[in-house]
Amino acid sequence: PPPSAGGAGGAGFVFDPPTISQAKGSTFTVNVLLSGGQNIYSVPVQITYDPGELQVVNVSNGGFLSQDGQAVALVHRDDPSTGTLQITATRPPGSGGVSGQGAVATLTFMAKSNGQSTIAITRGGARDPAMQPIPVNGAQATVTIQ
Repeated sequence: PPPSAGGAGGAGFVFDPPTISQAKGSTFTVNVLLSGGQNIYSVPVQITYDPGELQVVNVSNGGFLSQDGQAVALVHRDDPSTGTLQITATRPPGSGGVSGQGAVATLTFMAKSNGQSTIAITRGGARDPAMQPIPVNGAQATVTIQ
């Protein structure tokens, strides 16, 4: 089925903010939000970026999966040669899932050179407590560096 714009069509990722303008050399954060989630236990995502223009500085827990006070395991692997960032956020075993919307992770980038680039979720999804996949629509953000 075609991806829906919100509404009745399940869960989706959103970058917040979706449009970013930064000076070269500055650092900025962008939140990876998940909305419309039902019984979410784990969120594995792959994010691509232009490694010539952006550098990953930090990845931190966004709070969505820990909304009930559970500790979240956040694992990430950045490959700056390809501009690929893998992130998995998972709730503790036996803690069940959470629903609703919120930030799964907060990404901090450094703006390296002038130009326009895109940060995109190229593979994204979620898993319920039984580790069954839940489809989640992707997202992208535009970054302008001047």
